[in-house]
Amino acid sequence: MAIIPILGFLIVAHELGHFVVARLCGVVVEEFAIGFPPRLLSRVIGGVRYSLNSIPFGAYVRLLGEDDPAATGSFASKAKLPRALILAAGSGVNLLVAVLAFALAYGTGWPDNSNLSIRVAEVVAGSPGDLAGLRVGDIIRSVGDKVVRTPSDLRDSLEASPGQPVPVTIDREGTESTLKVVPRKEWPEGQGPVGIRLEVRALPTAHDPISSLGFGVKQALQIVGLTLMAPAMAIHGDLPLDAVRPIGLPGMSQLAAEATTAVVQSGWIFPVLMLTGVFSAGLAVANLLPLPALDGGRLFFILVEAIRGRRIAPEREGMIHAAGLMLLLSLMIAISFYDVLQPVPAIDWGLP
Repeated sequence: MAIIPILGFLIVAHELGHFVVARLCGVVVEEFAIGFPPRLLSRVIGGVRYSLNSIPFGAYVRLLGEDDPAATGSFASKAKLPRALILAAGSGVNLLVAVLAFALAYGTGWPDNSNLSIRVAEVVAGSPGDLAGLRVGDIIRSVGDKVVRTPSDLRDSLEASPGQPVPVTIDREGTESTLKVVPRKEWPEGQGPVGIRLEVRALPTAHDPISSLGFGVKQALQIVGLTLMAPAMAIHGDLPLDAVRPIGLPGMSQLAAEATTAVVQSGWIFPVLMLTGVFSAGLAVANLLPLPALDGGRLFFILVEAIRGRRIAPEREGMIHAAGLMLLLSLMIAISFYDVLQPVPAIDWGLP
C-alpha cells in the first residue's frame, strides 16, 4: 500500500519536530520510536532510547512527566511558552515538509500551460481525419512547417487550406510520422474541417530552485487556507460538499494508489509529491485544531492556563484528553466506513 510509506514519513517528521524542540527546551526525552511495539531494535544513546518497532505505521515521542510538573526536566514542569512551542513543533515540521514536497514537485516537473500536448481524443468515422489515418491517442506535432502548440494553431492551419492535402506530423506511441490530411471546405456542426476532437493536456515542466521554493510556500499556504475556509465555503455554496468531506485511511489509500499508478505510467513524480504535500499540510492543520487529545487541544489548555492564571489539574486534563481520543477514534472509524461505501472521486492528474 502506497499510503503506508507516505503517512509513515509524515508522522515520523511530525514526531521529530516534537523531539527536537523538546530537547532544545531542556525536556527529558525518554524514547523516540518509529512504528509501534513490540520492539525490533532498541538502543539508548545520550540518555534517549531510540526504537524501531514491528508495526511500521507512525511514530511517537515519550517525554518525561507529560502530566507531572514535579519531575525535574519534565514537560509539565516547563513554562507555558516552551510547552506551547513543543506542541506546535510537530505541525510546524509538517508544514515545512509540505513546502518542500510542493517545491520538489515543481522543480522536477509540474503541469505548465505554456507546454501543451495536443492529442486526438475522437475521430469521426468517414471524416478526412479518419481517411488520412488519424487515430485516437495521436499527438499532433506540426502542420506543414508550423509547430502546433495550441488547438487554434491546428485549426487555423487546416482552415487555411480547404480541399488541399496538408502534411500533419503526429507522434503515435513514441514514433513520429506524417499523414496527408485534406480539410473540408464545409463540415457538419461540431466536427471541424477534418472531423476530430482534441484533448489538451499541460505537460510537466521542470523549474529552477528559487521559483520552485516560492511555489512550494505559496501552495502550502493555499492548502492551509483552503482547509480552514472550506467549511464556510461549503455553507455558502462556493464548494461542493464532496470537496470538503473528510477522508479516512481507505480514501487516502485510494488516492495514494492512484497517484502511484500515475507516476509509474507517466514517469513523472509530481502526483505522489503533490499528494504528500496536501496530506502534510492537512495534518499540520488538523493537529492544531482545539480538540482534546490533539496538539491543538493541549495548546488550548495552555491558553486557558494563561487566562485563568493557574493550571488545570493534570489528572482532569488527562481524563478529558482520554475521552477526546475515544471520540476521535470513533469519528475516524465512521469516516473510514463512509470511504468504503462512497469512494472519494479520483484525481485527474492531467497527464497525457
